[in-house]
Amino acid sequence: IFRAFHAIGRLSTSKGFPTNAIFGFTSMLLKVLREMKPEYVAVVLDAKGPTFRDEIYPDYKANRPGMPEGLEPQIPYIKRIIKAYNIPVIEKEGYEADDVIGTIAKEVAKKGVDVVIVTGDKDMLQLVSEHIRTLDTMKDRSFGPREVVDRYAVNPEQMTDIMALMGDSIDNIPGVPGIGEKTAVALISQFKTLENLLADRERVSKKKLIEILSRFGEQAKLSKRLATIATDVPL
Repeated sequence: IFRAFHAIGRLSTSKGFPTNAIFGFTSMLLKVLREMKPEYVAVVLDAKGPTFRDEIYPDYKANRPGMPEGLEPQIPYIKRIIKAYNIPVIEKEGYEADDVIGTIAKEVAKKGVDVVIVTGDKDMLQLVSEHIRTLDTMKDRSFGPREVVDRYAVNPEQMTDIMALMGDSIDNIPGVPGIGEKTAVALISQFKTLENLLADRERVSKKKLIEILSRFGEQAKLSKRLATIATDVPL
């Protein structure tokens, strides 16, 4: 919805009611239905109110601006359009949409069903597996296990370890100061997990890295918890 809102310029009814997000989202939804021809489909939205991540880290997503002017009044209409297509809209208080998506995707994949998560969010790459792919319809790019390795040089399940070290400015996940993607990938490639790295940090070749890992180890563990998508949401 946010991407549709920002991708399309001013668009409104004759009375001035904004419709750019409504039009953009519906166009994206119809493209998926037309091209993917899914047997099952659901739309998951963020519920209002705090989540469990806000409880463990009050500054989570604190740097995000509020909803853009003109977007909020469009959302009820978007929900009505989704329901008019007989597609379930799922929201769960206390959890983010990502957690609900992760739970459904993992449960369905266990049954051998191939799942496509329509998203441009790299956080979702941690869910990728033999039966789960992501699809960014705006960039026409899809990620399976091989594509994740090709792009990030780590396996999908190691994406949370990467994010624990490098952080995420969009979600205000702190990470470890001074560690970017290149260093994070090198460290996780060597130690496989954040926990292994912190337990065996004296083996890191650079003394400065050993010092910052010692100092910010707990922050890295917190960052991993924030970055990890819950796959056990009660639904």
